[in-house]
Amino acid sequence: MSMRGLVVALLCGLLGLGLGVVVAYAAQPQESQSDDAHPMSGSPSVPTNIPTVVPPAKDIDYPPLSPDLGLPLPDRTIGNDLATWTYHIPEGWQPYAVCTYAGECPPPMVTDTPLTPQQAKRQPEVRFRPPGEPTVGGYSLRVKILDNTLGLNPAQMVSTKIQGFKQSYETFQKLKQTPSAVYFTYRDENNHLRYNYFQWFAAAGSSTATLEMSVAGRERDVPGLKALFNRFADNVLGTTEPYHPGKPTPQSPASTPTG
Repeated sequence: MSMRGLVVALLCGLLGLGLGVVVAYAAQPQESQSDDAHPMSGSPSVPTNIPTVVPPAKDIDYPPLSPDLGLPLPDRTIGNDLATWTYHIPEGWQPYAVCTYAGECPPPMVTDTPLTPQQAKRQPEVRFRPPGEPTVGGYSLRVKILDNTLGLNPAQMVSTKIQGFKQSYETFQKLKQTPSAVYFTYRDENNHLRYNYFQWFAAAGSSTATLEMSVAGRERDVPGLKALFNRFADNVLGTTEPYHPGKPTPQSPASTPTG
């Protein structure tokens, strides 16, 4: 072989060796790299984005609500120009002010101010608790007269309440719904698990919801909450007569509907 032929053969051999190295390197698995910050695709066998479930905060240490409650004859009244209502509360429970918006409570009254029976008759919203119970974290009964000039019926009030709580609490969970009531749980601002049952009432002969009641408490209070909720609904009375605090309350058939 001539010198020229030998040189050509050597060059071809080196070129073939180089191409083989390149092909072998390219065939190896490579780690993906990028200048952009973005999530890398993970292995299907490795779970990603697992939500962290935070347990609820510990409930306050207070005896549970008993289902065996003594309810005296209806000596409580609430009302406005649309309706007058009489209702039961557990014997011995104390009324407290609920001041949801400006002007709802006359100064110096604020939320959770203890009320006299006469003061409670003049408030559009009242909460009842047993004497000595902490104002936060326990159980209670709340009663509210509605200035429902739009004429919404109980079913419409149920839908409105559900939407409001869904928007306010990511932890909202509906337990049960009827044409006039809704039962649900949620976590409050202190991460306590709360059970809250709402019901709306229209006076006899009317379809307009003019009374809202709710009970609230802890999981351990649920049997008592259900008993109180049902007994209130069975005994509340309403008329479409305008309300005049201090005057005798007219009697009427049971309110409708009670779902």
